[in-house]
Amino acid sequence: MKMMKVHVTLWIVLLVAGFLLGFVPQYLKNRELQGLLENPQRRIATLEAQVQMGEVRDRASLMLLELSRQNYGLARDHAAEFYSRLKDAADSVQDAALKKSLEELEATQASLTADLSAANPSSLTAAQPIVSKTFDVTNSVK
Repeated sequence: MKMMKVHVTLWIVLLVAGFLLGFVPQYLKNRELQGLLENPQRRIATLEAQVQMGEVRDRASLMLLELSRQNYGLARDHAAEFYSRLKDAADSVQDAALKKSLEELEATQASLTADLSAANPSSLTAAQPIVSKTFDVTNSVK
């Protein structure tokens, strides 16, 4: 009976050792691969944020261009798209300081929209600081 216990214990120890010999290397390899995968995912997220900020800048630039041409209807359309993308960017950004800056830009929507609706030539003057601040805020995303 004692010899049977020794054999069973030996087989259990060998089974556990065999399991660990197969599991540990695979576990270490899996962790290494996950580490390699994390870096590109962070890079992709950063690039997506930069593209989103670029789209906001593009809309601001188009709005300013149409204002300089005195195409107030197109400028109003570009302004609506600008504020829509600005809101999307503010909702998706993780950085608190950037989020606050984007929300401050969003607060200018009512006054600029009123100027554009009136087809007022002074709306170009009102839009210039907004576009300038947009470039300052969105260029800080790295």
